[in-house]
Amino acid sequence: MDSPANITYRHMEPTQAVRDDIESRIADLEKFHHHVISCNVVVSGPSQKHETGQEFHVQVMVQVPGQNITVSDKLGRSEATPDLSLLINRVFEAADRQLRERTRVMGGREVKHHAEIMHGTIDRLFEGEGYGFIKAENGDEVYFEMDNLTNGDWKKLRVDMKVKFREGMGDKGPYAMNVSVSS
Repeated sequence: MDSPANITYRHMEPTQAVRDDIESRIADLEKFHHHVISCNVVVSGPSQKHETGQEFHVQVMVQVPGQNITVSDKLGRSEATPDLSLLINRVFEAADRQLRERTRVMGGREVKHHAEIMHGTIDRLFEGEGYGFIKAENGDEVYFEMDNLTNGDWKKLRVDMKVKFREGMGDKGPYAMNVSVSS
């Protein structure tokens, strides 16, 4: 896993058995799917404010290349068990099934997708603000920031300079990453 698993407990103090069970289940996910980027687990106990409603809730979020898997389930008051093992088992089994299905659909191979290298010229540059726009060869205008420049000096960039970049999609539209000055 690229980053350590994050386990959060809300409205409860977990037993050592619950901690060990969750850590063991996370390790099992990593054995099957060796490209797990991160795993976040949230275990919620009964809220002190409510007398009715859900008793325990477990959510597992697993990030793997190209996809995030989120599984959650709850035990109501009538189903609650003191050690949560049933609920933890159900949620991790569902996450495991989703990871296995994803691998099956991909033919057992992990495929890393890279955006193609594009070419263009700097169309507009706002040097003081640290951003600009590239006019790609396909005619699209793509936003980029100073932090996206991989080679060259920001202060030496000029309008009409030729650049190479990879295009990503952000909240506000396309942006250029891995921008480098073409020779």
